[in-house]
Amino acid sequence: MTGSDTIAALATARGESALAVVRLSGPLAVGVVASRFTNARLAEAPSHTAHVGWVTDARGQKLDQAVVYSGHGVVDVSDEVVLLLMHVLSLDFEQLNDRVDSAVSKQQVEQALTLMHKRITTRQPMAYVLGTSVFAGLSFTVDERVLVPRSPFVQLIDQAFQPWVNMSQVRQVLDLCTGSGCIGLAIAHYFDHCRVTLSDLSSDALAVAAVNQKALNLTARSQCVQSDLFDDLSGEYDLIVTNPPYVSEHEYQQLPEEFSHEPKMALVTERGGLEIPVRILSQAVDYLTDHGHLLLEVGFYDQALADAFPQVPFVWVDFGFEADEAGDGQGICVFTRSDLLRFKPHFDEFLNHVS
Repeated sequence: MTGSDTIAALATARGESALAVVRLSGPLAVGVVASRFTNARLAEAPSHTAHVGWVTDARGQKLDQAVVYSGHGVVDVSDEVVLLLMHVLSLDFEQLNDRVDSAVSKQQVEQALTLMHKRITTRQPMAYVLGTSVFAGLSFTVDERVLVPRSPFVQLIDQAFQPWVNMSQVRQVLDLCTGSGCIGLAIAHYFDHCRVTLSDLSSDALAVAAVNQKALNLTARSQCVQSDLFDDLSGEYDLIVTNPPYVSEHEYQQLPEEFSHEPKMALVTERGGLEIPVRILSQAVDYLTDHGHLLLEVGFYDQALADAFPQVPFVWVDFGFEADEAGDGQGICVFTRSDLLRFKPHFDEFLNHVS
């Protein structure tokens, strides 16, 4: 491949092509980009798994066929290729679509091949390989100190949390278990009347959140606070959003290798994945304004949480089929302060029970 080759060719492997679908913000952004990557055959497989046969790289090396999991903020392998090209060519998604016939240099080809090789051999999520991820249309620095941004909160932000919350009346927001800060900083970016507290137990995670806070020019409207849930927080919030650890140890051991690169403390909690979510349900009432709301994400543990509390009429956000197609997931429940107060005895009883 030479400097006269095009972006479409750089995204091309022999005889393969596909539509690339990338969620950048709100509705699906669909672009026709050849998902054929030079010297690497990419073929989709069920359950977000793809078989990647690296036929030969730019230096003539050969790698055995590998299986990679593409569930970290992307739908499939073609999405990973698009993100890789955006990074290597310093283009956003629209620019990439507009310039599929533009020339690429030999150095860019070699850089892309090197990064793809690292993705396959280390099994790091593509976001870690690139050092960046896109969430709600914004770019976030990420590394192994934080989870790769991925959450159906992106849809709620896109629809201004309607019909659950009237954002015009929200002033103080808490992003609990913030990680990279992606949810809270996206709220601060799109709702500039809000002041957002980014809280996490991990000082490493907060260091990453601070980098993103500065990069997005949001230091005046957001703050980072280290706290074990609510222990070191004070004041009241109109809105608390949280994507806490909610994976059981048993399930964690069954996850694809890519998850082993993420901080375990951000994924796993005790009592079958319910310990931290229920602690939040129990304690949040003391940190909400009278008309405040808690939005708690528990992913595919939504049924387990509901089953643990048959007396509690959980209200779940319906993301519909689009959420599954976008790889955003599910499982965000909505509580008003009055409902949290009403059902607090049930949450406390669960936490006080010695298993």
